[in-house]
Amino acid sequence: MKKMGFLLMGIMIVSTTAYSAVNKNSIENSLNSIENQYNELLKKEAAQKESYERQVAQLKAEVEDLTQKRDAREKTIEKLKKDSEVRWLRDKYKAVLNEYEKYSKNIEKMINAKEQKITELETLLSVMN
Repeated sequence: MKKMGFLLMGIMIVSTTAYSAVNKNSIENSLNSIENQYNELLKKEAAQKESYERQVAQLKAEVEDLTQKRDAREKTIEKLKKDSEVRWLRDKYKAVLNEYEKYSKNIEKMINAKEQKITELETLLSVMN
């Protein structure tokens, strides 16, 4: 009976040791998996941040271009206003003036929309830092 008890005790000790070794490897694998997922998330976040920075740079360039176009159009609009009062073909000058004013309003709307988008992206970038 004592031999049987020692045998059962030995089997229990061996099985407990084997189970804890398997469990330890399982925990290490889980930790490695979590660490890999974390590193992947960091990479994705860095890529998203870089994408936002590129978008901000592109939008700023577009706003600058639109601002230059708007400024050039304003000079033309002033000239058209004077010409529509003085020239023989006033009606045609006024029609062209109206088209320029519509164009100028559309440019202004585009500038405002792009500046709003820049503000949103810069807010996101400041939160990400």
